[in-house]
Amino acid sequence: MRWWTKNALYDTCSLITLDKLLIERPALARHFPKRILALEKSFSADQLREETVQRMQDRVTHQELPPTNDLATILTSAGLPKALAEVDTLIYATSVHFSLSVVTGDRQLARAVRDAGLQVGNMAMILRELVQSNKLAASGCERLLRALADRNELLLGSPSPTWDELEQHTFPDR
Repeated sequence: MRWWTKNALYDTCSLITLDKLLIERPALARHFPKRILALEKSFSADQLREETVQRMQDRVTHQELPPTNDLATILTSAGLPKALAEVDTLIYATSVHFSLSVVTGDRQLARAVRDAGLQVGNMAMILRELVQSNKLAASGCERLLRALADRNELLLGSPSPTWDELEQHTFPDR
């Protein structure tokens, strides 16, 4: 089983990207768990559009937060970057407390999770793994990357992403 399909907590950006991927290619759903983990905070109006909430709600199990005293202990000892969003600090603390992998688009959060000794990645890495395991053709993946770019989702930072770029993609350090 792949790291993102078992005990992985998805951040808000990854929920948005997964939603867009499933709009473009609904058959990709079979490569993800029937229910993915996310924080309820990710579904608030300041995080997700209502139409995204509607589409993703049935795919998500809301992960509980750590108890308040554990949350405070984790956050005070973590040394997280000040620029990290509130929801991302909660994702970090939850992943550490429950030993969950994290799927995130935020490099700062990814580094913090990795430094805590947990598995971390992003949606681009998942797409690459699907191609490498022959679950998705490289040409189909490239079409998906371009469709995402057309929706202003620049997974690789490029408006015209290619499979070659995805093959070379590293996260979170570059």
